[in-house]
Amino acid sequence: MLRRKLPAINGLVTFEAAARYLSFTLAAEELCVTQAAVSRQIKRLEGQLGCQLFFRVRRHLKLSIEGERLFQAATMGLGHIGTVCDDIRRTTTLEQVTVAATHAFSSFWLMPRIRTFQQQYPDIKVHVVATDNAQEQRSEKVDLALTCGDSDLRGHEKHYLFAERAYPVCSPSYLGAHTCPEMPEQLLQHRLLHMDEQVWENLGWDPIDWAAWLQHFNVDIAELKPSGLTFNNYYMLIQAVLEGEGIGLGFEHSIGDLAAKDKLVILTDRFWDTGRGYYLAIKSNKTDDPQVRALGEWLLNSF
Repeated sequence: MLRRKLPAINGLVTFEAAARYLSFTLAAEELCVTQAAVSRQIKRLEGQLGCQLFFRVRRHLKLSIEGERLFQAATMGLGHIGTVCDDIRRTTTLEQVTVAATHAFSSFWLMPRIRTFQQQYPDIKVHVVATDNAQEQRSEKVDLALTCGDSDLRGHEKHYLFAERAYPVCSPSYLGAHTCPEMPEQLLQHRLLHMDEQVWENLGWDPIDWAAWLQHFNVDIAELKPSGLTFNNYYMLIQAVLEGEGIGLGFEHSIGDLAAKDKLVILTDRFWDTGRGYYLAIKSNKTDDPQVRALGEWLLNSF
C-alpha cells in the first residue's frame, strides 16, 4: 500500500522546503513554524528512512546523496500535485491573477512590490509562481510572466523591460576582510560562488557564469578554481553572498534593491550587458481581463 511506503506528508513538505533553501531558518519562515519544528520534522523523517538527509559544511547545509534523491522525487511529486491543485482551484474558487518569475526575481524584486499593489487593489487575488523553469513560467496556468528573452512567447503580448547586466558583488563584511579586486583578473584570487549548470538548462538560457563573465573581459580562466560553493538556485547564492561567504555574479534586475540599501557592494564599474532583455509577457487571451490588465500596467509602471 502507498500509505506504508510514504513517510508523513508534513515531513516531506518540510524536507522539500529545507532542501530547496538549504536552510532550516528559511524553511521555517516559509512554513510559518519555528526552526525547532523544522529540525524535529527532519529528524523524524531521517528516522523513518534510516539515513541522514543533510550534513553541515562550515555554516551551511548540504544534502547527502540520499537527500539529493529524495529532493528530486519530492520536487517532481509535490510540484505536480501542487500544479494540479492550482488548476482545480482556478476552476472552483474565486478568480485570481497568476504571475510567474524566477525564485530570485520573485523574492528580491516582485514580492515587496506585490504588497504595495495589493494595498491599491485589495480585491484582486494575486498568485505568485516562483520557478526557475522557463516552460513553467510560460505555461497555460500563468497569466503574466517576468521572463528573460522573447523567444517562445507566441500567444503573448510582450513588453520590453530592461537589459540584463551582470557584475561581481559581495557583502560589506566580506569586503572588510579582503582586498577589493580592482581588475577583473584579480577576482581569480577570491572565493567565487557558482551556479549549478542544471539551473541554466532549466531556464533555457546560455549560462552567464564566472567563466563567461571573465572571458568577456579577456581574462584567462585557466586559473579559475572549480572549488567553492555551488548552488541550485540564484536565491540561495545571493543569500550566501549576503552572509559573507564569497563573491557572486549580481544580476541588476534581482539585486538592485540590495545594492541600493548597501546590503551588497558592487565591486567594479565594469558590467556585462549580455544582450538579453527581460520582458513582461501577458497571455494574449487575458489582455482584456481587467484584473490582469491592472496588474500588468502596474508592473510596467514599477520599472
